[in-house]
Amino acid sequence: MSTNRVHPIRSIVVSALFAASMAAGAIIIIPIGIVPITLQTLFVLLAGLLGGPRIALTSTAAYLLLGTMGLPVFSGGIGGIAHFASPTGGFLIGLFFMAAVAGAFSWLSERIARSRGVRLVIVSFGVLCASVVLYAIGLPLLRVRLGLDWTKTFAVGLLPFIPGDIIKIIASVVLYDLFRKRISAFLYLRWGENDYELP
Repeated sequence: MSTNRVHPIRSIVVSALFAASMAAGAIIIIPIGIVPITLQTLFVLLAGLLGGPRIALTSTAAYLLLGTMGLPVFSGGIGGIAHFASPTGGFLIGLFFMAAVAGAFSWLSERIARSRGVRLVIVSFGVLCASVVLYAIGLPLLRVRLGLDWTKTFAVGLLPFIPGDIIKIIASVVLYDLFRKRISAFLYLRWGENDYELP
């Protein structure tokens, strides 16, 4: 991302697209147990990496608000505020903080990295931290709501997802590297401008 001012209309467009992607990703599920595998978190990470903190938080908040209002955008095509009190509700809340962490590391990489390699190391560490934050928020509520001990909580809410999370982390960094300049050009260019360059 650039340090220039974001084009407001384009920022709204990108935020809306990311929110819609999160909803679509939540519908695509692999039911392996209490907590299904979805593509939702991949799009949350991409919102942070490609959009930065503001777009990440805006798009994730919009997605969560739509679900709270009852639209079927949560995992499995359901919605409603009651879902936040379900065993997986902590993971929904954690999405907001996941987006914030990914966006913060993306913002940081643009300001301190002087090479592509350093930037990729920073964002890779960032998406790893973002994933840890998601589980740090989601697992305690899962444990309380199901009355499990920590060993069982990790067994049903963490361990089955590690392979998929590794794939999504790698995919998010690869997609960030591929689309970073294009998204930045769209967000930061003035209308009619066609000369944009990022390191």
